[in-house]
Amino acid sequence: MPVKIYGIYLAYPPTVDLRAEGLGRHLGQFLKSSQERGDLRFVLACPSWMRENLIQLLAESDIRDGSFELIAPRRKPLLLSVYQRYLAFRDKPRRGGRLHGLLKKCARIVTAIRSRTEKILVSTRSSLLMTILLIVLSCFIVIGFIAKLVAAPFTLGLSLSRRTNSALEKYPLIQKFRARASVLASQPKHDGFATRLYRAMEETEVALMRALIEDRNDVAAWYSPTAFWPHFNDITAPRLMCVPDVVLANFPVGFAQAGGNRFLDNFRQVEKAIDGGQHFVTYSQDAKWRMLVERYQTDPASISVIPHGANRLDETIVVSGLPDNEAATDALCRNFFRTALRKAVNNQYAPIFGSDDVRFLFYASQFRPNKNLLSLLRAYDYLLKRRYVTHKLVLTGDPNVMPEIAIFIAEHCLENDVLFLTRLSLQELAACYRLADLAVNPSLSEGGCPFTFTEALSVGTPAVMARLAVTEEIITSAALQEMMLFDPYDWKDMAQRIEWGLQNQRVLLEQQTQFYQLLAQRTWRHVVDDTVAILDRISKSQEIAEEEMNR
Repeated sequence: MPVKIYGIYLAYPPTVDLRAEGLGRHLGQFLKSSQERGDLRFVLACPSWMRENLIQLLAESDIRDGSFELIAPRRKPLLLSVYQRYLAFRDKPRRGGRLHGLLKKCARIVTAIRSRTEKILVSTRSSLLMTILLIVLSCFIVIGFIAKLVAAPFTLGLSLSRRTNSALEKYPLIQKFRARASVLASQPKHDGFATRLYRAMEETEVALMRALIEDRNDVAAWYSPTAFWPHFNDITAPRLMCVPDVVLANFPVGFAQAGGNRFLDNFRQVEKAIDGGQHFVTYSQDAKWRMLVERYQTDPASISVIPHGANRLDETIVVSGLPDNEAATDALCRNFFRTALRKAVNNQYAPIFGSDDVRFLFYASQFRPNKNLLSLLRAYDYLLKRRYVTHKLVLTGDPNVMPEIAIFIAEHCLENDVLFLTRLSLQELAACYRLADLAVNPSLSEGGCPFTFTEALSVGTPAVMARLAVTEEIITSAALQEMMLFDPYDWKDMAQRIEWGLQNQRVLLEQQTQFYQLLAQRTWRHVVDDTVAILDRISKSQEIAEEEMNR
């Protein structure tokens, strides 16, 4: 059987961890399902800095090494390597060296001996013993004096450093420089200079990638899973670009406040990519017609719609072969949940919430303006303080990414009620879904039906979600829509639907499970087959066109 070879183009920046991104999980599911076909092989092209992260994603997705090929420039740019080493040094836990540890141990021994000597001195009745003790104490005093002399330069340097810092704080220009340096060191993507450096570095890296890609004449067509990279259009082979959604166009103010010029630059990159695109694929009819056709005047004939497969998490946590599989699965999930709680970024006491009797709501999402997090927090605050719902709210993100979230939490004293978990593994994510009483998704905009529905139902947890066109496109039952959907622009309607879902968990779960079983029939293998069919078509069309030109 001849093997078809297609390429997947990836060019995420160094700061992106694909394992924490929805598109990364999408890619993992896609490649895992492609292994089921014996006639298919993918070549993954990526920048040098993505190689390690991509291999980790594929390993966690249980993808065999021999089922794909990875091509990337061999070495990272020197400036990036230096910066990453600096970050590793900065974040490394500080531990004293062996000499430092030995000195501390000696100091403790000396202190103990001196203390014991002083006690004997004040209680002795012997003049000879007192003389000996006075000599010993004199030695300790001399040793202490010598130690202070040795430490004096370091103490003086620290004092001068503090005074210098205090004096420099009076000058606005120096304050501005120090603040700029702090941003460069901690959040370079928010700095215009760092962004320009990255774009220049990306341009060089992309040229190296393109040379590797153009050498691969065996790759019949290339696929880009997102529209972030206009340089994808420079590939001469047939190209298929996925455009999940252009949320920046729908929420320009929110994204401008969150990231300023960085998001504006990203928006321009997306529009440039769409403008130069050849063939497109989206997740929903709504995204096709509302976004690509109406907004960007794209030819409908060049756009295909491939809905998601069911995003199942049960395979990562469900235990089988035991007398009580449900109890064993719950016990395993509680262990994963306790591990996840250690990753809380806002509450050092979060691990104590890992007991069996803690009940919570769960929303898994990156923190972006279109995710509608403030409305969810308002709804939760109302349920907690007015409707006496005692559940915690567990979110997967860092509140410092969007300062308004951290401000809301502080102003409403929700530090011990809303937990923010980051860098969750797939098993930890599945455990959070499994143990939650209700999954919630308040998002204002998505490219396809949110993963929340099938992820939650796959592990036996009901869900309530925002009423979006892409959701209604998949969940077509009017009765089920009435039970589970709310107006995302009305936080009170959201609160009412959440409260109803908590009070009617069993009824909601029964109805949603029946519908989920229908959705689960569409797997990621179907997504792979649909995508490969399009890649087959566009590659054959170009072959025919080239043959006609050569005649």
